[in-house]
Amino acid sequence: MFSSIQNISFNAHKSEEPTRFAMKIKSTLLVFFLLQFSLNRIGAQFIQSDSPGLPLKPDKSILFANDIFINDDPIQNQRNVALCSAFNGWLYAAYYYDNAGIASVRIMRSTDNGVNWTMLVDPNLAIYNCIFTKLDIIATGNDVSDIKVFLGSVWLDTLLNVSGAYVTRFNGVTGGAYEDEILHEHAPHIYDLALAYDFMYPATNSNPFSIAVLYTKYYYNTDSLIFCSSSNGGISFDNHRVVQISSVKFHKVALAYGVSQSWSSGKYFAAWEEQENATSNLGHIYTAHTSPDFNSPFTIPVCLDSLDPNSINKVRNPVIACQVNDVDNDSSNLTEVVLFDKYDPSNHKYDVSGYYNLQATNHTNFKKLNISNSAHYTCQPSINFNPFDSTFMVTYYDSTTQKLPFLLNNFNLKNPDSWQFVTAGYNDNNNLAVPYPKVALNLDQKQGINVWSGERTGGNGAAMFDSPYTYYTGSSENLTNVQLLLYGSYPNPCSTEVTIWFEIQNPEKVTTTLYDISNHILKINTSQTCQAGRGVVKFDISTLSPGCYFYSLSSDKFSGSGKVIVIE
Repeated sequence: MFSSIQNISFNAHKSEEPTRFAMKIKSTLLVFFLLQFSLNRIGAQFIQSDSPGLPLKPDKSILFANDIFINDDPIQNQRNVALCSAFNGWLYAAYYYDNAGIASVRIMRSTDNGVNWTMLVDPNLAIYNCIFTKLDIIATGNDVSDIKVFLGSVWLDTLLNVSGAYVTRFNGVTGGAYEDEILHEHAPHIYDLALAYDFMYPATNSNPFSIAVLYTKYYYNTDSLIFCSSSNGGISFDNHRVVQISSVKFHKVALAYGVSQSWSSGKYFAAWEEQENATSNLGHIYTAHTSPDFNSPFTIPVCLDSLDPNSINKVRNPVIACQVNDVDNDSSNLTEVVLFDKYDPSNHKYDVSGYYNLQATNHTNFKKLNISNSAHYTCQPSINFNPFDSTFMVTYYDSTTQKLPFLLNNFNLKNPDSWQFVTAGYNDNNNLAVPYPKVALNLDQKQGINVWSGERTGGNGAAMFDSPYTYYTGSSENLTNVQLLLYGSYPNPCSTEVTIWFEIQNPEKVTTTLYDISNHILKINTSQTCQAGRGVVKFDISTLSPGCYFYSLSSDKFSGSGKVIVIE
């Protein structure tokens, strides 16, 4: 497949120098890009340039380099941040905040990929003696006029000791008051809730698509795990099922949709935590899925921690993601991944660990995987699937480094313990306490997006956003010398050719390598002496299969790397 790109030669060219104000004048930027793209496009080539470094999207801020405040209000104590994307890339974030004992939830929207945010919904509930313990959010619709935002929430009245779970539908364009409340539950204890839906690949027998919710409910000394699905696009939940009943405590829950070419009917996959008593903060992790369809009964649950004697009853906080696309994995099936916090009593710390199943629809062949550095204290994982490059995206909290890493692995998980670090930490501010980072998918950019709760001076939380798609800045965290500045690649995603922008301080012989998600070098490894200044390297990627690839630039004095998404 790669024979046509294994013997690529580099040709150096000198470009004209634009003015120092190129970054500020859009017309100059356009001319510059046209000049650059009109250069010789044969193979891959180094092009030396004296022009200033250009952002990939000149009218946007640098992301994955600058933390973005979703709503910069120091008075609000912003917690439990949730994030989703509509079909067109509009982003929606929800967070809980309290102000002088008054609790509320705010929904924010960004129409420019997360650079700027405006308020869509602020119910101004003015609820006293209440906290929101969980928020989840999804956005549906295939046209701007049809965008609906579903907010799931769990609240606790700390005075009356009663809980509630809601799923509320809003207009994703106009916002305002809610359109309908399609789930309304009260109980002495509702601990958690999770939403999912069948974006891009609607489940069989749904019209026009389905959404689902999983939540816990404690009542009369019985804990129930309840699943509700909507076959009518979120107009109502027309299917209610009790997944499990227990005399002990269900705690955290997670929900995901899964579909592949051979299993195109679509199923919902659940994971949950069952604690042996009300005072424990550890327990067992179970998983099951609907079968044969999205609104069918659940399969017999599998206790994942029982598969490892060192993990039994030492786990918590499950998250789940499943393959969602129109291809099969190497096992002619679809892949499920469940991650969780695993307690290590010998070192008194937590590690992010988990299990995966390459035959998730009809077998319980779960295999163990490891995510984080075992020497670090890591917890609070989040995982999502990117159908555009068939990768699982993971983030978590590394409290040892006070960082939020961003990792990828191919859906076949041929190296389940070797995840590609896109960055060891996308957060700039290391003041973290309970960030609970989340990774979601921008359906327009076809890449991941992240939110978390940062800590302000004085103790209030701040809802924060970052993403890898405008600039790739993992290179700046992997540099061995500041003599290289790697600005990123354009266009990204790409289909025929990609241009990588960089700057070096001194003349150097630069080696460029392209490799896949499993770190296999694709035989592109060539070098050319480049002069000091700004330059670009072009790659012909027309023979590559769609997916996620990585490139590196290095010399004897520096190294840097970046990510390229190849699409058809």
